[in-house]
Amino acid sequence: MKARIVYFICSFLMACANETPKENATEENVPVETKAASVADNSEPGSAIKITVPTGQSNWQSSEEDRRYIGHMELNKLYFRSVKEYQEKGKERMENIYRQPLPDAFAYFLVQKDRLIEQRKKSKFKVSQPTIPDGWDQPNFIAYNTELAELEYRYGDMDNLGYGWPVGFDPFSGESTPKHDYPFYPEPDDPAGTDRIMVISGYEYDKTTFSKPNKVDGYTKSTERPYNLPEPLKLSFDLKGLKVKHALLQLFLDDFQPATYHSKFQVWINDREAVWISSYLNELKQGGPIGKLLSVQVLPEFLNEVETGQLTIRIDGPATNSGDGFGVDFIRLLVNPKSIPVSALAGKVINAKTKAPIEQAMVKVSGGREVQTGTEGLFQLSDVPMGMVVIQAAAAGYKNNKLVETLDARPLENLVIKLEPETQDNLAAELEEKGKLDLYGIYFDTDKAILKPESEKTLQQVLAIIRQHPDWKLEIGGHTDAEGNASYNLELSEKRAKAVVDWLKKSAAASKLAAKGYGATQPVADNSTVTGRALNRRVEIKLIK
Repeated sequence: MKARIVYFICSFLMACANETPKENATEENVPVETKAASVADNSEPGSAIKITVPTGQSNWQSSEEDRRYIGHMELNKLYFRSVKEYQEKGKERMENIYRQPLPDAFAYFLVQKDRLIEQRKKSKFKVSQPTIPDGWDQPNFIAYNTELAELEYRYGDMDNLGYGWPVGFDPFSGESTPKHDYPFYPEPDDPAGTDRIMVISGYEYDKTTFSKPNKVDGYTKSTERPYNLPEPLKLSFDLKGLKVKHALLQLFLDDFQPATYHSKFQVWINDREAVWISSYLNELKQGGPIGKLLSVQVLPEFLNEVETGQLTIRIDGPATNSGDGFGVDFIRLLVNPKSIPVSALAGKVINAKTKAPIEQAMVKVSGGREVQTGTEGLFQLSDVPMGMVVIQAAAAGYKNNKLVETLDARPLENLVIKLEPETQDNLAAELEEKGKLDLYGIYFDTDKAILKPESEKTLQQVLAIIRQHPDWKLEIGGHTDAEGNASYNLELSEKRAKAVVDWLKKSAAASKLAAKGYGATQPVADNSTVTGRALNRRVEIKLIK
C-alpha cells in the first residue's frame, strides 16, 4: 500500500501522514522526504525538513516487553529528540561520539531507546501505559452503512493526543477530557495535522512577549518555528458511488482559545473558506488544556467537495499576531448520518438593556439547524450533536452575541442570550477584535440595490465608526442567499455593497472604503431553511490591515 510519512518537529516534533487509508486497518509507514506545510498564505509549503528512515524500519514501536519500561508519550518524545539531535549534529559527528555506525536518525533513536530500556530493566523500573480501547489507535478508519451513517470515516487515531482516556470515556458524549500535560509528540503514523501542537501562522514568534498576559499560551511557549506551523488535514475516502445528501464533520479539538487570546481563526475546505466553521471556532475558550468534540454541518454549497472523496481542511489564523496554540486529535466525517448521540436545548433572546424579549431573532447552533425566536423571544432545537455547542443570535439593530455550552444527554434549558443594542462604540470594538461584522439592519428592495429607509439607523452607526477611526481601511461586502442564479446573485451583491459605499461617501472620506460582492459563495447558515437564508443575506464590514 502506498503511504506517506510527514515528519514534523515541534520542539522535538515530527510526524508522518498517511494519504491513502486502508479500510479498518493501520497503514505501513514508507519513508519519504516531505515538507512542513505553512498555510499563512493558503498556498506554498514552509521550510523543508529532510529525514532519511531506512526501508523496512516502519515498526518503530517497542516490543510488548519493552513497553513495560518506557511510556507511550515518553517514547514519542525520545524519538523526536533523537531525530532533532541527529539532524543538527549530522551523521559523521554522531558516529564519532558513539563510535558505531549510525546511518540515519532512526538508527540513533534505536540506540537511545535500547540504552534507556536496559537501564530501567536493571533498576526494575516499570511504567503504566495510557488507556486506548481496541481499534481507537488506528490512524484511519472507514466503514459503510453503519448504525451512525451511510459512510463513517475517521481521520486520526482516537488517543487523546497520545495521553489516553479515563476508563469508559466516550469522546462523543459531550464530556471534556481531563487536563493533560504539554508539549506532546505525535507518532509516525499519526496523519498530517493531528496529535501535534500548532501555532497560528500570523503570530510573530517573539519570546519577549511570553510574559505579557493574553498574548501567548503554553503551547506557543513550549514550541518553535517552523515546526509548529499549522498543517493541513488531508482526508481521503472512497464513497463507492454513495450520493451525498448531508454530511457532518465532528472535530475533537484541543486548547482553542480565541476568546482569551483574541486570535482570529479561519478554516478552508479544499481552498474554499468555510466561514460558518470559522465563526464557531472563534468563540471557543477551551483552556486547560483540554479536548472536546465540536460538530458542524457541512453546508449544502460544500457538499460537492465531499463528493470528490478528498477534503483538505486547513485551520489557521494568518491575520492575527496572537500566540494561540492548538491541537486536533481526530476528525470524523459522517455522510448521510442516521443516528448519532444528540440532545436538545431551549432558551430565549432578550434585550441586554431592557430585558425585553426579542422576537424574530435569528438563532443558529453548531451542528444543528437555524431557527427564529417566537413569542417572548423563545427558541428550541432538538437533535443537536452532543459536545461543545456554539449558539449564535442575531437581530436587526442589535450587536450579535453567542453562548458556548457543553451539551450532553441532559437537555440544556433556560438559556439566555443577551443582545446589546447597536452603538458605534460596541460595533467598533467588535470590528477591531474580530476583524469583521455581519450587519442585519441594512435592507434593500427585493432583487434591487436600493436601500430602504429603515436602513438609516445602522448606516449611521457605520458612518460614526468611519469618522471615529479615519485611519481604518474597510471593505463593505455584499452577501446573498443561494436562491436564483449564481452570477445574478454575485452581480446583485456587488451592486448592494456599492450602494452602501455610495451612501457613506456622502458624509465620510471614501479613500479607505472598498465595495465587494460575494453573492452566495460565503454562506454562514443553511440555505435550505428560511432562517438560514435570512442569515446569509447580509452586509459585512471587514477591517483590512
